[in-house]
Amino acid sequence: MQKLVLFIILFCLITPVNVFSAEVEVTLFDIPMQKNFFKTASEKKNINKKTVKENKIQDITVTNNNGLYIFKIDTKRLKGDIKPYYVTNLTTNEEVYNETGARLVINAGFFDPKNHQTVSYVTLNGQVVLDPHNNKNLMENKHLQPYLDKILNRSEFRILKSDATGELKYDITAHNSPIQEGYKILHSIQGGPGLVPDLRLSEEFFVLTDKNGKIINESASSLSKYARTLVGIKDNDVYFVIATTEYPITLPEASELLKEQGFEKAMAFDGGGSVSVDFRDKNIHIISEKNQTARKLKSFFIITNVKQSNPQEYLIQNYDNAN
Repeated sequence: MQKLVLFIILFCLITPVNVFSAEVEVTLFDIPMQKNFFKTASEKKNINKKTVKENKIQDITVTNNNGLYIFKIDTKRLKGDIKPYYVTNLTTNEEVYNETGARLVINAGFFDPKNHQTVSYVTLNGQVVLDPHNNKNLMENKHLQPYLDKILNRSEFRILKSDATGELKYDITAHNSPIQEGYKILHSIQGGPGLVPDLRLSEEFFVLTDKNGKIINESASSLSKYARTLVGIKDNDVYFVIATTEYPITLPEASELLKEQGFEKAMAFDGGGSVSVDFRDKNIHIISEKNQTARKLKSFFIITNVKQSNPQEYLIQNYDNAN
């Protein structure tokens, strides 16, 4: 009898627990509200992870492959501005970097080291600020006069601004090429030659051939392996490609390289010992002169820390505070 009573007591204690567990199982998996609640929590967790990941995406990224640096400028995320910078008396890339406090400074157009005058057009805020017509050494050179039309029409990198929306668009084309309808040139720097979609060595007087097609003259050591400053455009993003002394290339090799990388348009700027870069974000400083003494230059690309109205009036800013 005692055994029977004990059995009944144990049965009553155990049975409610089993029934409650069954009810909980039904509540969790069969009631839509509870099921959606757990799914929503999971989705929120994934969204938070995605947001954190997106916040880590930088507006300027750089890769280095054995001395070939590629600076990608995500123009949609860019915090500052891409602008030309020029000087009256020649100065080094690093001096511009220190004086302006810019995030990125890269050498740009061609110049005459003897008279400090430009060989390349530069447009800043819609105004031509450097004009090769003012360079007497260029314009009065009897050997170059038959080819001045080609020299003055070399390729240039343009930043275009929409008249209607203010949207910025980037282009590479010959200096005399018409401007896209509805846009105006905000900034531009001329260099050359054009590399993509076509290599324009003869068209821009970087090589001169005789009647048999034999090359009898070359400018900017076009066919020799040297350091190079290149710029390309892909999906309206801007890429500065820097071939250092560790990765010297010819201009035909540069053309093939950028075509392989899928650039829509690309061109070269001043190369050799002029190639120089200072990048504040990653503390990158590139000098290409053989003796590592920075060459003094005339025009530059700079990327400012923040949007600035007058690109020739920069204040030195602490980068961490500016961002």
